Amino acid sequence: MSQKTIESLDPFAAVQKVPLFTENGAQSSRYAVILDPYCENREVGIVSGDYQLVENHTVCEIATEVLDKTGYDYQLAKHLFDGKRFQQRWIIPEINFEPQKDDIVQIAVDVFNSYDGSTTFGLAFNAQRLVCSNGMVVDFRLGSFRFKHYGNEGFTEELSEAAITIRELSNKMLGLVTCLKRIVDIPIERADIQNTFRELKLPKTYTADVFMALDGDNLWSLYNAFTGVFTKQESFRAETWNRQVSRHFLSAN
Repeated sequence: MSQKTIESLDPFAAVQKVPLFTENGAQSSRYAVILDPYCENREVGIVSGDYQLVENHTVCEIATEVLDKTGYDYQLAKHLFDGKRFQQRWIIPEINFEPQKDDIVQIAVDVFNSYDGSTTFGLAFNAQRLVCSNGMVVDFRLGSFRFKHYGNEGFTEELSEAAITIRELSNKMLGLVTCLKRIVDIPIERADIQNTFRELKLPKTYTADVFMALDGDNLWSLYNAFTGVFTKQESFRAETWNRQVSRHFLSAN
């Protein structure tokens, strides 16, 4: 699916499970997931009969209910949708820190969902740089929350548990803050940048973009050059690379 086609998809369009049939006319145990059945009528996944399809607008409503329970103010940010996978981000300005003076990083709460069974819906906790809206995929440090009881008894308790998890993010930030402040103090040269590309094994097409985005001479600047380039890609593939780069910079330092 081309990027132009993906951008034209409405993440909040109707979606439904439609039974599939075998060649002899018998109903299969599998179902097709159809996005926008009254217009695009696009098949976006094949799932089992017991797969619980949750619409994207519903997961957003649940996420905002959880955020309301935290007592924090929050701001709607970007979303990603490729027809199958969905992610919506909110920023919590109150939970923030400064790796270096006047360079503020805020906590981001992402709700994720899928229409093809690739993931169950839940929350991931990441970060975003205020000055340029660079996203940092650091859920491997800040954690995530999966909803396991949607539509069943116990889901109300899960909403409260998710809100508590967000409230506790301030306590989880210490390790992340320490890592980010550390890379601020590490100078880099051109050879260091080239070594980073070799170690990460990223597509060479990004080399020039990262060099152009570099605005300092420390490891923090290099990290932000990478995350800035990936954030502008606005794709799930770039999010995966963002996580890979974040692991490299924040696990080794």
